Amino acid sequence: MAFEVYIAMGDSMTLDDYPAGDAERRGLNCRKDIGAAALLYQNEAQLFPELAGKDLVSQYPRLQFVNLAYDDATTEDMIFEERISKLNQFSTAHCLITLTVGGNDLLKIFKDIPATNMRALTSATQEVHTRFLHLLKLIKATVPASTILLTTLYDPTDGTGILPSTTMGTGTLPIAFIQQFNTFIESCARRQKTALADVYSHFKGHGAECGHKDNFWYCPLQPIEPSYLGASEIRRVWLETLHSGKDS
Repeated sequence: MAFEVYIAMGDSMTLDDYPAGDAERRGLNCRKDIGAAALLYQNEAQLFPELAGKDLVSQYPRLQFVNLAYDDATTEDMIFEERISKLNQFSTAHCLITLTVGGNDLLKIFKDIPATNMRALTSATQEVHTRFLHLLKLIKATVPASTILLTTLYDPTDGTGILPSTTMGTGTLPIAFIQQFNTFIESCARRQKTALADVYSHFKGHGAECGHKDNFWYCPLQPIEPSYLGASEIRRVWLETLHSGKDS
């Protein structure tokens, strides 16, 4: 059955703002909606000619695109009734839904709790797990005829725990909790019969340890956000997940 609506949900991993700003700083002449979700819906041929015709709208010409993602989104924000209620209008439609959320939850935890306080970190991150699963169940209940792509979190530090950003202060981030959260997302995909888009694995080596600026998939000035190349690579993982035949 063909998709009728593509709904993008989540945080800035999905949005246009940072990729567009990155492209503008590089002097690239392209459209402004080049975030991961927008590219999945419709490719930007000037930037990515190799992916021409491999977007959703080429396969489903009548597909409606609805972007419900917003900057700084957290699981806590998204489970509010007013957020979920935006899905009610699609309750009977056959939808594709991409979900990127959890990164902002963890960043806020890492900022508020010292890396040495493992008990508090563990408790706080377990609450994120609980909210993520609750959010997923709400989405499935509201839009039952949906194919959902759960997206793992990337790690801009490439395993080093060192984020080149003043917003997080100095020191090493407890990135083991990112890996634990991604493992939890994988378990949710299995148990809830949803698809897993493993952005984490795909992005390894394209952050702090990339070795060359051409291999860096994050915004240089805001290295927790995807560059225009990073947005395309998130889109690439979604496409590959859809074409793998493992989606529900």
